[in-house]
Amino acid sequence: MMTRRRAVVAAQVLVMLLVLLGFATLTIDVGTLYRARAELQTAADSAALAAASAYSTDAMLQVRLDGNESAFSEVVSLVLTRGSQFSTLNDTLGSPTLVDTGDIATGWIDVLSSSDPIDTGAAPSQCNAVRVTVRRAEDGGEGSNGPVEFFFAPIFGKMTGEASASAVAIFDDRFAGYDSEDGGSDVMPFTIHEDVLAAELAGGGDQFGYDPVLDTVTSGPDGVREINIYPHASVPGNFGLLNIGLPNQGVPGLADQIENGVPPEDIEAEIGTPVLAYYDEEGSPLTYDITGSPGLKASLESAIETRIGDTIAFLIHDQVTGSGANATYRITQMRFARVMGVKLKGAASSRGFWLQPVSYTGAGVRLGRSAGSSNGMVGRLVLAR
Repeated sequence: MMTRRRAVVAAQVLVMLLVLLGFATLTIDVGTLYRARAELQTAADSAALAAASAYSTDAMLQVRLDGNESAFSEVVSLVLTRGSQFSTLNDTLGSPTLVDTGDIATGWIDVLSSSDPIDTGAAPSQCNAVRVTVRRAEDGGEGSNGPVEFFFAPIFGKMTGEASASAVAIFDDRFAGYDSEDGGSDVMPFTIHEDVLAAELAGGGDQFGYDPVLDTVTSGPDGVREINIYPHASVPGNFGLLNIGLPNQGVPGLADQIENGVPPEDIEAEIGTPVLAYYDEEGSPLTYDITGSPGLKASLESAIETRIGDTIAFLIHDQVTGSGANATYRITQMRFARVMGVKLKGAASSRGFWLQPVSYTGAGVRLGRSAGSSNGMVGRLVLAR
């Protein structure tokens, strides 16, 4: 009788051991899968955001402004390189997370419905999104990272498992405003008429280049045309020096604002807030009337020269009332550019103030769901999902 009881107990213990092993499998091996999935998601998010930054490069600017679709190959190359680099900076289960280039896709997403699938067949100039998928799998190409190896499950014949994660990042260009207190680029007291800006973006010259490695301006073209904002005779009142928080157009005050940027307190003194907002919450445009005067003082040339190579913000107006020192500019927007050159003395035909447009995603940018598109000129890199 005792022997039978011992046999029953032994059988019960064996069953319980199997149950405990099953729970251990669920707890440890399934937990490992969840950990792998979470770490893969972090890698995918990082890779997608880094890859989408290619949409704010000079190469993409050529695609948008000139329809230079051949430059899009450089953009795609940057997408793949940056996506791969940032993915491997994130470990999954202790190893760098590789990504197969076939799992990085460029395309377009409607920012108003970012849950829709990415359109990988979109025209290059319309592309604003990158999708990245990372995997832990047995057979998934160079970026499979290998399967997730189980600890207890092999007892039941299950040696490995698979996990994957996907992320989509977009360059959202619904530029609604700029917070000068948080800004990553100095605001300059310059304004240009929107029609002149459009004309210069479409047909300006290209006599300067920018070396991003050395962070220097060079002579000769680089494929991105400049905006020569002074002098320009096509539109009366096309260009102006603004009194942003200044009582007059004194050279010392303007020179300080050029060399150091217009401080937030001057912007607040002028418009009542350090935030330059261009759309309200309903998407209606906002404007500001700021006094100033046409032209550009030759005595400011040395101050502008100190900013060559820097990325700055300048303002845009659509109309001017008054003239001379009594001019008032209606400010409607702002854009960002790299200071390339200045010559305010000598023959009128040789004078100029040249800025190279940049696609800006730095600090201070505020997006608005109902704001209008900046045509890829200003925005933020955000995860759509």
